[in-house]
Amino acid sequence: MPLEQRVNIDEQTQILIWQIEETLEALQKNLKLSKADKIRFQKRKIISHQKEFLASRRLLLEAGVSPEGLSHDPDGIPHLESGQQLSISHTKNLAGIALGSQPLGIDLEVYRPKIERIAPRFLNAEENYALESPMKIEKLSLIWTAKEALYKALKQKGIVFSEQLLVAPFQWGDPRGSAKVFISDKTLDFSLNFIVRKAYCGTLATQKI
Repeated sequence: MPLEQRVNIDEQTQILIWQIEETLEALQKNLKLSKADKIRFQKRKIISHQKEFLASRRLLLEAGVSPEGLSHDPDGIPHLESGQQLSISHTKNLAGIALGSQPLGIDLEVYRPKIERIAPRFLNAEENYALESPMKIEKLSLIWTAKEALYKALKQKGIVFSEQLLVAPFQWGDPRGSAKVFISDKTLDFSLNFIVRKAYCGTLATQKI
């Protein structure tokens, strides 16, 4: 079982990441899904997307959570019967989940040069430090995952990434960072846990209470 990484942030919060190497049949074996999840799976026609879907459910099992207790609201936000907070992320040959007691979000991304081309869509002017780095692709990718994770934690539509989400400067390799969210005339503070690997990166975002 290719569990790539398990990180316990605190007693209630953990991250699990799966490096997908199995066949579709191996991922399906003895995996029980809810009726709604079976329908969601059948709608995925691309094999890689099907594998990512199943791997995320196997990560739930690895965390001791039954996939049969998973549901999604009309906006696609995942919920567990237990009330435990859940966030899910997929990228090329990877699946990840984060579980905790407080609202959270996780996002994973493999490094791709195209991130530089789309950076103006999500980068705040105060985040131009990433463009000046010799590791520009990696830093831009990590900022993107942080903002996606923040968006998932907020569970609110219409967030403008370049205006409302601000990731504080960080050094490559830092395990943690911070971010601010500007919403409804309020400023919310978030803690970021960075995941840095040779081929991919990711971020877990949790609100500071």
